[in-house]
Amino acid sequence: MNKGYNLKTAKKVKKSQKKSSTKLNVIRELKGKTILVTGGAGSVGSVLSKKLLEYPIKSLRVLDIDENALFKLNRTLKDTRLRLLLGNILDIDRIEMAGNKVDLIIHLAAIKNIEISEFNPIEAVDVNINGTINMIKMAMKTSPKKFLNISTDKAADSTTMYGTTKLMAERLVTWAGIHIHPTTKFASARFGNVIESRGNVFEVWQEELKKGKPLSITHEKMNRYFFHVDEAVDFILKCIPLINEGEIFVPKMKAYDIKNLATKISKKQKIIGTRPGEKLSEILITKDELKRSKEKADMWIIKPRIQS
Repeated sequence: MNKGYNLKTAKKVKKSQKKSSTKLNVIRELKGKTILVTGGAGSVGSVLSKKLLEYPIKSLRVLDIDENALFKLNRTLKDTRLRLLLGNILDIDRIEMAGNKVDLIIHLAAIKNIEISEFNPIEAVDVNINGTINMIKMAMKTSPKKFLNISTDKAADSTTMYGTTKLMAERLVTWAGIHIHPTTKFASARFGNVIESRGNVFEVWQEELKKGKPLSITHEKMNRYFFHVDEAVDFILKCIPLINEGEIFVPKMKAYDIKNLATKISKKQKIIGTRPGEKLSEILITKDELKRSKEKADMWIIKPRIQS
């Protein structure tokens, strides 16, 4: 019998068993639960909403400021467990109604565009920081079992307004995880760029390609971490059973050279220069965070600096 083949088969079986075990854990977490997703009609939120409805949940409340996106989501999903909530996370009364008798909150709502955030810093602070504060205060009143904040690699060693506001949101959620625990368990999930998200570089390139224009590249040495939206959603779900006391979950992602990616689409390119505060290379986790992290096969779990 071929030992090499057996070893390879054994690894596949083990990986399959681990995947199956993870899904069972998620099913246990979600069964019969009422879930609130803020920003749930957005690029990642809509895919997450669809995925959540594949589980035996009681109901799914999707809160979003975009009326048209909610309308489209409803037409796409057509599920009686879906509740469409039009509202803003800056409206405390609205989010308290949205969060009434909810078991799990997944907080996706944010201003995410780097350039928009730089030129509209007050609005970025309002939504990304004050909005998160509102969500935490709401959770303190409504006492869901768990709260997962969705963050970005731009928060690690942040140099942009967007990254800085998301770093503050992470810190706030970690604080809540330490001091509000165990009434509600809080944590954050931090990952890189989602390929299918609105306004991403691939969307820009496709538009330029259709018009016969050269592809815009900020810098020829720029590289970024990329996730497919399904991978991002799977990671979010994988984090839910692990939420305990203010952790930050960071997936092990692959960094891609932007110029190489562009070349696969078109060799016709133009350098447009980096945006304010933009780095050539992002990082997923800082050296300080790495010191207090637990490493797993597919992620790091960053522990809070101060334990309760």
